[in-house]
Amino acid sequence: MFFGTESEKPNRTIQVRLSFGQNHLYFIGLRLGYLHLYNQTQTGEKLSDLGPEPLNSEFTVNEFLKRIASKYGRLKTTLLDQSFIAGIGNCYSAEICFQAGIKPTKDIDDINDSDRSRLYDSLKNVLQDGIKHGGYMDNPIFKGDTLTGGFNSRCQVYDREGQPCYRCGATIVIEVISSRKTYYCPNCQS
Repeated sequence: MFFGTESEKPNRTIQVRLSFGQNHLYFIGLRLGYLHLYNQTQTGEKLSDLGPEPLNSEFTVNEFLKRIASKYGRLKTTLLDQSFIAGIGNCYSAEICFQAGIKPTKDIDDINDSDRSRLYDSLKNVLQDGIKHGGYMDNPIFKGDTLTGGFNSRCQVYDREGQPCYRCGATIVIEVISSRKTYYCPNCQS
């Protein structure tokens, strides 16, 4: 996505352009998603399927523990489930698991309450850090944008397959879970 004038637009394939006077919103490289236009009623219906916003003050550790207690399967798959918690993608799920010291391949049933509470804290910390540093994105959103993508260099495990862990020096590994690449440190995460 890029917002700017015709002369500022990036030299990349543009799938959609929305115009706002002299400025345009360009949608670039729509590989993993779709663009839908909804009216207010339709928007409400679509958003009603989403889980809670993780940085909302109402999303407490108790709410998290209650929600995760009803889940089963692998942790990675659960974190990516938008009906469980909204907005966690592949990069952030890997970083949340790393900060919590839990392998993303672990079954939910094998995670005790203490580790689940630590996972909640990591979830909040990683997402707040991501926002503070401009998220995980490849390209700036507008001309002169120096913040967008700032989280890329802060990733401890995501997209670092075969590289040494910053914390312990072990080699970061990759597995595929539910068709998604999953990165973790086999030493720091159990």
